[in-house]
Amino acid sequence: MITFNNIPPTIRTVGVFAEMDNSKALQGLLPNPHRVLILGQKTTGGNAEKEKVYPIASPAVADGYFGIGSLLARMCRTFKLNNPNTELHALAMSDASCTGMASGCITFAGSATADGNFFLMLGGAGITVPIASGWSAADIASATASNIQQYPQLCMTASLVTSTVVLKALDSGLCGNDYDVRANYFAGQSNPTGITPTISALEGGVGSPNIAGVWAVIDGEQYHHIIQAYTDAGTLDSLEDELEDRYGPLIALQGFGYTAMRGTAASCTTLGNQRNSPHNAIMGVYDSPMGPEIWAAAIGAVCAGALNADPGRPVQTLKLRGVLPPPELNRFVRAERDILLYDGISTYTVDSGGRVQLEQMITTYQKNALGDPDGSYLYINILFLLMEIRYQWVSRMGSRFIVQRYKLADDTFPVQPGSFVATPKTVKQETIALFAELYQAGYIDKLDDFIKNIIVQRDQTNVNRVNALLPVDLINQFQILAGKIQFIL
Repeated sequence: MITFNNIPPTIRTVGVFAEMDNSKALQGLLPNPHRVLILGQKTTGGNAEKEKVYPIASPAVADGYFGIGSLLARMCRTFKLNNPNTELHALAMSDASCTGMASGCITFAGSATADGNFFLMLGGAGITVPIASGWSAADIASATASNIQQYPQLCMTASLVTSTVVLKALDSGLCGNDYDVRANYFAGQSNPTGITPTISALEGGVGSPNIAGVWAVIDGEQYHHIIQAYTDAGTLDSLEDELEDRYGPLIALQGFGYTAMRGTAASCTTLGNQRNSPHNAIMGVYDSPMGPEIWAAAIGAVCAGALNADPGRPVQTLKLRGVLPPPELNRFVRAERDILLYDGISTYTVDSGGRVQLEQMITTYQKNALGDPDGSYLYINILFLLMEIRYQWVSRMGSRFIVQRYKLADDTFPVQPGSFVATPKTVKQETIALFAELYQAGYIDKLDDFIKNIIVQRDQTNVNRVNALLPVDLINQFQILAGKIQFIL
């Protein structure tokens, strides 16, 4: 029996009629383009409203919305440098609770005894100040301040007080305390002879933006990747709670968070051990010229592109463009990184050319509800594989049965072709067909075991419901190769 949706069985007029049926139109795995949301702060130079989402097509657009040099504009620029293709949105949070503005200074002493250059770096941006022989400390300070003022895209401003350059963060709050100031970062750079600069790091920033106000704005909208630069307990608690809710089966707007922290191995370990979420990753970095906002934006951009292309493929060795590593002596050694990876902190390495690359991206989830060690959600690939599998199964079952308004009967029912009657058996067959495609795509392993152990049955109390147990074996990542060379003389 063939059942029609639009051609009534009672029609008597003569003619040939044909209706369209798209229930079998989609074959294979459905495309699942990811979307990214970056959260941060704007300056008064930007024309965007706070707590409103804006699509970001280019760095210039972000500059206009959020202000040149603002934390959010710089994060968007870094994201686009690393991933120009993934759909990007950004939102400026309310920073009314940020009551302090970080400031620091560079004080010069002495006078130049030869021509040279002062090699300054502000927030990872290099500035070269030409110095002439005979210049006083005040002359050099004036030239330095003037040079800094020519670069509005910097994360701080400069003013002059005699022989001191006063630096002030563009963004209010704690984030400004992480805006780095240093001289002579690259090998071969040194101060002009006769000149001694004393750098006082930025400090005094107080408070973080209100991330809790974001969730009502994006309610009902899915962002697969959410990037932000704050690691205070209030921000992380709110982010993790929201992502946990979104991961739930009745909402299923799952997403994943990225952030970074600037600190020693010990302080990174302390933060990692205070967190326990499968929905967020924290990169630990010590003494990098770049602030956490740049690291987080680059990491989120690289992961968004790679995990959308293949959620099962590990992200190790992927390069972070536009990110400068700490000096070699201040990089975490392998033993430190191994400890961090047991404490919920992700790690990076630096290749022989000085380029930063991801080593291991993990979640902060470490223990179950009883406080026992639990590695079930350790690697971010686990979360993204599960998200992709759920998306494909929900989409396939929905398009095949729910959208087409199928009826439901027991397996003993004599289903006729085109009758729009489903049984647990037909749901099981469709599910196995889908998981065979997931297997071929390299998202799951041991298909035979899945087929053997899958259970699809009609609910015993609700006759309109089918329950399915999907015992999936996720594909694993090739991360370690150990060899034992047993030699004979």
